[in-house]
Amino acid sequence: MAIIHELSPHLADLIAAGEVVERPASVAKELVENAIDAGSTRITVEIENGGISYLRIADNGCGIAEEDAPIAFRRHATSKLRTEADLAAIGTLGFRGEALAAISSVTRIDLFTRQKGAIAGLHLHLEAGDIQTQEEAGCPEGTTIVVRDLFFNTPARMKFLKKDFTEAGYILGVVQHAALSHPEIAFCLIRDGKQVFSTNGKGKLMAPVFAVFGKDMTANMLEVPPTERNGMTVHGYIIKPHAGRPNRSMQHFFVNGRYVKSRLMQAALEEAYRNAIIAGKYPSGAVFLELPLGAVDVNVHPAKTEVKFSQEKSVFEAVYVACKNALAAGDNIPQLVHKEKKAAEPPVMESKPAKPEYVQQQFAEPVSKAVQPGQKVPEVPVLEDFLVAVPPRTPKPAERGLFAAAPRILREESESVDTKPEPIQVTTPAGEDKPAVLPGKPSLPQTERTQSCPAPVPPRVAEPSQSALAPLTGGARVIGECFQTYLIAEDADGLILIDKHAAHERILFNKLRAQTDMPQQELLAPIVVELSGEEAAAVQDGIEEIRQAGFAIDEFGENSFAVRSVPAYLDSADVPAVISELADKLLHSRTAVPDRLDDLIHTVACKAAIKAGKATSLTELQDLCDRVLADENVRSCPHGRPTTVRLTKYELDKLFKRVNQ
Repeated sequence: MAIIHELSPHLADLIAAGEVVERPASVAKELVENAIDAGSTRITVEIENGGISYLRIADNGCGIAEEDAPIAFRRHATSKLRTEADLAAIGTLGFRGEALAAISSVTRIDLFTRQKGAIAGLHLHLEAGDIQTQEEAGCPEGTTIVVRDLFFNTPARMKFLKKDFTEAGYILGVVQHAALSHPEIAFCLIRDGKQVFSTNGKGKLMAPVFAVFGKDMTANMLEVPPTERNGMTVHGYIIKPHAGRPNRSMQHFFVNGRYVKSRLMQAALEEAYRNAIIAGKYPSGAVFLELPLGAVDVNVHPAKTEVKFSQEKSVFEAVYVACKNALAAGDNIPQLVHKEKKAAEPPVMESKPAKPEYVQQQFAEPVSKAVQPGQKVPEVPVLEDFLVAVPPRTPKPAERGLFAAAPRILREESESVDTKPEPIQVTTPAGEDKPAVLPGKPSLPQTERTQSCPAPVPPRVAEPSQSALAPLTGGARVIGECFQTYLIAEDADGLILIDKHAAHERILFNKLRAQTDMPQQELLAPIVVELSGEEAAAVQDGIEEIRQAGFAIDEFGENSFAVRSVPAYLDSADVPAVISELADKLLHSRTAVPDRLDDLIHTVACKAAIKAGKATSLTELQDLCDRVLADENVRSCPHGRPTTVRLTKYELDKLFKRVNQ
């Protein structure tokens, strides 16, 4: 009896679909790429239920001939390749001839197409890869493909799909990547009857950059002018170093007009930012690489999102030098958008905290209802003026919880000492083999600080423990701090060094995790946070977990969320960065919900903790020292770094040769 047998065509198609069609976004990607290859100048994507039940791609490209349309849905049928030599120089986005066959095998699909100048078009209807209807139809020039009921014949695949909003976010990412790589094409995405993304297709890269990155990030972008090196050209837009993000979600790389995930280009971009960006932050931008078709292999992944370069070192060097030159030519100064205040004064706020629906209720009532007869109708300020005119409320000491006796300890906003980077000139001389990065002028020696740590508090008669200078028999006495980062204390056994930020972060983490109801503070004005499409989908999917972590958060427009209250320990200035980090954790988390909630609480604790590089009073340091030494669970921060280091008196005596051994 034969054991090895040939698979049926239908089963082979299902297996191929498993490689190509992972989710609705996979279908959108393949069909959008076909539309681009068809020479379209306008592409419209319309989805319902995240693209699971309905997905339509319409273009004004060349269309498909009547005799070619049925063949296009067969496996390995393509117009992009003719001979084996064509594989060595692929210049189109699609080439495998598997997309339409794989998509049609797991969906119900309708094709409407008409070539330019043709009197009538063609309509094909397929189910599970079989053509059910073939007829003439009236339709516009170009091709429209409607995909319905994804995975209708493979229901087991449905359980791997996420919520509609999440799947729609992935499709938005596909359209955004296509718009960035082809600014000459006008793109439009319609979700559940509402347009959520569009570009004008006028060929200027800044238009899709603005549509993808938003107003605030675009204002802090640096242009990477076309830079030719090693037979390659690099251009694009990258973020100024001061505007780095807490994750890599806004890094977009393109090779010959194709969006790719390239660790090589990512490493080159981040190397250009070395010593210029804050630790823990990552650069963002859209970087485009053009190189000969034979120098890159795009046939290494079924979804065509990964490529291999024949000269990796040259690619790294080209991207690095182009980005480094752009950073050296930029000013790295934040752009503050000035908003002129209206003549009308901001409304007087009641002492009662605002509720989540405050913005809608505050401006929903007609002005005439609030004005008495004979009074002048006041000018109603717009929401943007209201947000600018009213400063955020500073929490009271009692609301801070952990350090009620030392409220100043939680008002620090920066984790590291601000330093101004040295100017670096980067040039690209002809014939140079290695990156043309020249060191800048050496900086002048920094003058010695007159006071490296806060002066000790004068002793009081009522507090003998503060005035006693002899080593303590119990507990520890703080004697100062060094580098405004490490607390220095002494006890009967020796010297104790405590990392202020790491220790306070662990204390807050333990405290927040032990509480069932997270303490919150209402914000006087909501803080609107803008995210990428995928981040917004992740936040929408895990919004209840974010609320459990102490945030009152709701949708506020497309890919934006309004935060109306935050954990009591968190400074309002850190809210955008925290929400972005939470989105990244939700997007990439693979653990159970309790662990993931711990991850969210960890993010809050990290931002709310005392920041390194900021001076702290002796009283606050003593309070922190007592808490750390009294709690056995504060021996490491949530990252795993130690919080406390001890240097015994015996070790000190050895260093100064007071003992022989």
